[in-house]
Amino acid sequence: MKDLNAKNTHPDITFQSLKVGDDRVRYLRREGTSDALPLLVCNGLGQSLEVLLPLIDEIADRTIIAFDMPGIGRTPMIEGISTIPDYAAFAMKIMDQLKIDRFDILGISWGGSLAQQMAYDAPDRVRKLVLAITSAGGIGSWWGTPIALSEIMFPMRYMSKSYGNFIGPLMYGGEAIFAPAAFREYSKHAIAPSPEGYFSQVRAMCSWTSLTWLRQLSQPVLVIAGKYDGLIPVTNQILLANMIPDARLEVFPAGHLLMFTQREEVGAMISAFLTVQT
Repeated sequence: MKDLNAKNTHPDITFQSLKVGDDRVRYLRREGTSDALPLLVCNGLGQSLEVLLPLIDEIADRTIIAFDMPGIGRTPMIEGISTIPDYAAFAMKIMDQLKIDRFDILGISWGGSLAQQMAYDAPDRVRKLVLAITSAGGIGSWWGTPIALSEIMFPMRYMSKSYGNFIGPLMYGGEAIFAPAAFREYSKHAIAPSPEGYFSQVRAMCSWTSLTWLRQLSQPVLVIAGKYDGLIPVTNQILLANMIPDARLEVFPAGHLLMFTQREEVGAMISAFLTVQT
């Protein structure tokens, strides 16, 4: 079922609605030109599908799937999903509905928590993992600047575009501070999350950690970091790369906006990593 509300300037990407149990979920699908495994993209905190489109354009060949989390974008709030394992199980249900048995995952920021949990819960289904500007959660993580930490707890930046355009660069750090127009371009099509959806994600993030089982991950993992990230500092990605047995760390001279500002290089790197046979 097509989502007619979506503003889509990417004709190769379709926005659709999928029923999972009694609930409707909006997802996107970009058909690949090869028989490579599909890539599931897990988005950041409160972020709708629209912000992913520029990055998806840079990841060549393979089929890409992403969806709006409950209460985010155009997916209604869904009861009973309150922890990262809950979100991971829900994501697996979506992949089941789409009849996708084995796949790779790209987890961005908050979505990196979800990606780690899915890889841990279903190692037979997740082949490779890309963890971008994310952390292992818990007390062993390094939080960002005081501004970033205070602002991430509330969705005010989504409710007011002018406020979001002011505070966003200060949260993200790096190039976003010196080129705030890049942040405005990145966020201009985002859909404000519902308060319930946003706070559910925040609570899930604050009560989760992968530190107790990171060393058990068996997948090859590419960890992507921004050297000047003001929200999830690079020390978090160094920790991930050091604890995951088969991990490689790539650091960009950028902040938390790097998946947008560095998308051409990042997209090529992700494509190459996923293509190499292991």
